[in-house]
Amino acid sequence: MDRLCAAGHLLWKRNVELETEMYFELKDATADILARSRRHEELCDLPLDLITSETEAYDIQSAAQDALGFERRGYAIVGSSEGSRRTLGLAKPIFSEIPASCLFSKAREFRLPPGTIGAQCEFAFTMLRPYPEDGERIDLESARDAILTCRPAIGLLGRRTRQSFVGGNAAIADLGLHIATLCGEYAPNMSFTELASIDVTTFLFKETVLSGKASSIMDDPINAIVWLATELAMRGRQLEPNDIVATGSCTTILQVHSGQHLAADFGPLGQVECVFS
Repeated sequence: MDRLCAAGHLLWKRNVELETEMYFELKDATADILARSRRHEELCDLPLDLITSETEAYDIQSAAQDALGFERRGYAIVGSSEGSRRTLGLAKPIFSEIPASCLFSKAREFRLPPGTIGAQCEFAFTMLRPYPEDGERIDLESARDAILTCRPAIGLLGRRTRQSFVGGNAAIADLGLHIATLCGEYAPNMSFTELASIDVTTFLFKETVLSGKASSIMDDPINAIVWLATELAMRGRQLEPNDIVATGSCTTILQVHSGQHLAADFGPLGQVECVFS
């Protein structure tokens, strides 16, 4: 009987090892395909709806970003407002890292890749210092103290898969749906305590198409930093000096097409615009 129990235990242990090996092989293969699809702006046929957990989804995203090999410049948040979550089929916000190759300042033209979902009007913060520092409380007040600057921005979202999958796990694994972050000019002397009161208006070909309020982003755009810092802290990470944090949309997601001119007016924070090709 003892021999049978020992044999059964060894068989169980080997099955676990095989399942673990298969998981990592599948995870790495999925990540490589996603990275290749992003690099070459191609669509693939990965069944991302089979991802069973948020942890697995972020593992795949991280492996895909490693496979890309690009320098990382910060983080993009998606689904920080109720309207954007509803459009994208998300139950809660998600995040991804921003490759340096996908961060643009004062871009006047941007070529839309296949799989583009749309554009979001957002705030792009630059961090002044590590956040949170050791023992520091993560809240609105401490986040304001950790910010260096804020700019208006347009975030472009898209998929690397031909099929659209509803749900957070697929979106997380698919590089957080991030395509690019297009930042406007820095606004001098902008008070971070006044950001939540900003109204944002978007224009296509100079015609108003959408309006939104900064407060739709977690009641205050800076709360997006609070949320992200909390998420990173749970993973043993923190925001670093000069990291960019793109907050997610303060309007619903706007469909954009080649040939369109999109402009977003952030009131006292300034404007950002781009022509899509």
